[in-house]
Amino acid sequence: MKRQTYQISFNSMRPLALNKKQAVAALGSSKLVARMLWASRYAGDQWLIFVRQGRDLLIDTASVESAYQRLLNGEQPPLMPSERRAHSSGANIAATSRTHRTIPGA
Repeated sequence: MKRQTYQISFNSMRPLALNKKQAVAALGSSKLVARMLWASRYAGDQWLIFVRQGRDLLIDTASVESAYQRLLNGEQPPLMPSERRAHSSGANIAATSRTHRTIPGA
């Protein structure tokens, strides 16, 4: 079975590198790109390859294409620390909301 490859192009041309805005346009989700950037920088999971870091961030186009392929294969980038805290505290809030309450007049 032949594996289909996806290539990113803007104005019928394939760029060597993408800025963050173009990566979001290619993948369709700013949250997903933010998770991939965080994982690549801090979690040791190389979702994206940086050509240039800093204010003018550039991401290797081939790495964005391979990240898309990983998404199609069912992988997900890890949650960022702020999302982990929100998920864990959200579970605690749901658990505490089910506690017994006294009903006035009962």
